Amino acid sequence: MRTCKIDGCNNPVFGGGVCRYHGYTRHMKGGDLFKPKNNTAVTLSPKSNTKIPKESKTRKKQGKTYKEVKDELRAELKAEGKYDCFFCTDPMGEEKGFHHLKGRDGDNFIDKRWLVPGHNQCHVWDYHHLCVEQLLQFPWYQGFLTRLKNKDPKLLREELKKQEKSGLIFDDEDELFN
Repeated sequence: MRTCKIDGCNNPVFGGGVCRYHGYTRHMKGGDLFKPKNNTAVTLSPKSNTKIPKESKTRKKQGKTYKEVKDELRAELKAEGKYDCFFCTDPMGEEKGFHHLKGRDGDNFIDKRWLVPGHNQCHVWDYHHLCVEQLLQFPWYQGFLTRLKNKDPKLLREELKKQEKSGLIFDDEDELFN
């Protein structure tokens, strides 16, 4: 009786030189039944049976405009000497990141009024990835809330809603700033 070709296994062969227990190795890379997966999968529209683009035509057009708007806004802020991070207020230096105060949907995506510069560390890694309790630990967060209030009080209320959801409830906005 033939035994499994895997070292140390004395089980009888089932197929392809291996026992039932080691049969999975035949489907692993390098095995006799291994077939590489076809990575050319394309998402097709159910109605027209055509490829769905990664970006809509409108968003692609906005993307070109967005780059121009960012460059223009950056130049304006540098000329005014106001090219500072909206979060921590330190100079931006060579960083080019922007935060969308009112989100990235619709016209807010390219509206200069709602674009503010932000360091990658402050904006992405701190503001977007940390919970409210952790954000409150940062010395810049209170100033950020004040700047948000000056920009648009509705934006401050949205930020305060996040705090309410996390269990940090403030009865009055003034209580937060004292």
